[in-house]
Amino acid sequence: MKNVRKTILALGLALLLAAPALAILSPTAKADDSVENVQSLPVEEGPWNTIWYKFETPLITLIFPAKGTKPMFLWWYTNDNSTIYVVKFQGVIEYLAIDKPYYRHRFHADNTTIKETLWNNYIEPKLRQKYYYGYRWRYDGAVGEFLGLLLGLHRAYLPFSACNWTLTGPEFVEDKGYWSFNFTLTEVHGHPRLEFAENNIEIRCRFYNETKTETPDEDYPDYNYTVAAGQLKFDFVVKNWQWNIDSINAFLRMHDMEEIPTDRTGLALWINMASIKLGDLLCAKNEVQYEAEHRVEAEGMFRVESRSRMREVAIDGELYDASRDETSQDEKPVQATLQLRERFKERIRVHFAVGAKDVPVGFLEFVPWARLLNETGDTVKYVDVTASYIAAGGHLRLFICYPYFGNYTLEHDPTIGLTSAPLITELITPKLLLVLIGATAVIVVIVAAIKIRKKPVNILAVK
Repeated sequence: MKNVRKTILALGLALLLAAPALAILSPTAKADDSVENVQSLPVEEGPWNTIWYKFETPLITLIFPAKGTKPMFLWWYTNDNSTIYVVKFQGVIEYLAIDKPYYRHRFHADNTTIKETLWNNYIEPKLRQKYYYGYRWRYDGAVGEFLGLLLGLHRAYLPFSACNWTLTGPEFVEDKGYWSFNFTLTEVHGHPRLEFAENNIEIRCRFYNETKTETPDEDYPDYNYTVAAGQLKFDFVVKNWQWNIDSINAFLRMHDMEEIPTDRTGLALWINMASIKLGDLLCAKNEVQYEAEHRVEAEGMFRVESRSRMREVAIDGELYDASRDETSQDEKPVQATLQLRERFKERIRVHFAVGAKDVPVGFLEFVPWARLLNETGDTVKYVDVTASYIAAGGHLRLFICYPYFGNYTLEHDPTIGLTSAPLITELITPKLLLVLIGATAVIVVIVAAIKIRKKPVNILAVK
């Protein structure tokens, strides 16, 4: 009898100790592995009420503003609309790369930051050394001239909500297997000295219904990309950008002073990533209408981000808590963009959420390099692209950062779509834990009953 009780208790203990091993053998959360292997998809397209244009396939449903009022994209798994993924192109920001090669909000390239950094730490000391002790009047004149220059600089941030966007297309390009449409910034409102961006910023979009591999420049065969059926690829294009640092260096040249290296500045594309429920589409609709009417960014409950309940994102394979509001802190770098070697072979991917069930999840990805083109459209060179991010309370702010590109045209290619959920090993799932607890409890009850009744025991039945 004593040995039997020991045996039963040992079995219960073994069940508990075996839990981690059993969990490893248990199914992991993943979606259909063939999501990105689909070679072609039938596409239904057209206006969807008065606000949205829609593409719908058996895999993915994608909507965006039908009149081009702003570059904003929402999509979901067609068979499960419980989670809707949102990408909003917020705007562009000229920034100073003080000591890091990526964007941080503390270093916008505006007149205040330039005065506190470049002027105080470099320009003014050089002017004082050059003029102050022998030509004080020239020093005073140069100081006044520079302060006047600061007042004439453009703002660092151009919010896309303050712009009119013209949508062309969509139209089907049969020999390429995609639907083509473009958002073009055609008018800037309320931001003086940023009018140069008009007709010079485009978001060229291609929604693929066939998996394709393309090589944009035959002279650079290593630069190619494969876009799966059901994915949307962007060409983010900026040309004729007027850099504040160019105005500063013109001042320095006039006074025979060493120029500030242009790698001390860059341009960041600000993207907001959020996830909402189907019932929140009304908020997105209201935001689009409000900003189209007022040409200012919606605030508070009028913003779709206010409805976002994003908990986690996976940034190039690393989990990050997006539920917190860390916007008062410095942005964090996407480390992979600082470490890659074979850049043409790599892509940086941000999963909206780690999959907890067997459905595809949304993603945004981009390559860590961009093309610079000359006036004839030929590739001049490729430049490294970095990125930084910060949790903003239920959604993510992502900043894709481009180094100074002078008078060239910048072209970069983010992509959005659906992918199989990353595998998540759950050491003890709630269901498995309940089974183990129940089994152990049964064994304990049996042993207790045996102790009370003092009867022989068969493991299979109590007699």
